[in-house]
Amino acid sequence: MKKSLLKFTAPALAIGLMATAQGSALAENPLADAKAKTEVKVEQSTVSKSGADVIHRLNPIEKRISAAASQLTEITSDLEEAKTLSYKEYFDYQEQLNAVFEKLGASTYQLQAVAKEPDEHSAAAMAIKFELNAAFESAVKAQSLLESVDVNEEAPETEEQAEIFSSF
Repeated sequence: MKKSLLKFTAPALAIGLMATAQGSALAENPLADAKAKTEVKVEQSTVSKSGADVIHRLNPIEKRISAAASQLTEITSDLEEAKTLSYKEYFDYQEQLNAVFEKLGASTYQLQAVAKEPDEHSAAAMAIKFELNAAFESAVKAQSLLESVDVNEEAPETEEQAEIFSSF
C-alpha cells in the first residue's frame, strides 16, 4: 500500500515543490512581476514608436514628392503653351527640371532608407513609391516636352550656354 500511495503522491509532490520554488523566487523579488510587465509595455511602446517614426519619416518624403509634382504640372502647362523659347527660358526650365529630378532622387534614397524592412507601414511606403514613380514619369515627359519646343536662334548670354547649345 505504501508503494502505491507513493506512486500517486510523487508527481503531485514534484509539482508542488516546483510551484513553491517559483513562488519563493517571486517572494524574494516582489518587483519581478512588475518588471516583467514593464518590459512587455516597453517592448510594445517601442513597436508603436517605431511605427510612428516610420510615418514621421514618410511624411516629408510625401510632401517633397507632392511639391515636385505640382512644380512639374506648372512646367508642363507652360511648355505645352509655348511655341518657342529663348535660350534663357530654356535654361530656366532646364534648371527647374534638374531641381525636380534632384528632389525625386533624394526622395528615392530617403524612401529606400525608411522602407528597408517590411512592417505594418509597408502599404504606406508602397503608396509613396507609386507616387514617386508617377512623378518621375511626369518629369521625363516634361523633359521630352522641353526638348521638343523650338529654341530661338538668338545668341546665348554666356559662353557656357553657347558651348552647351553648340553640342545640339
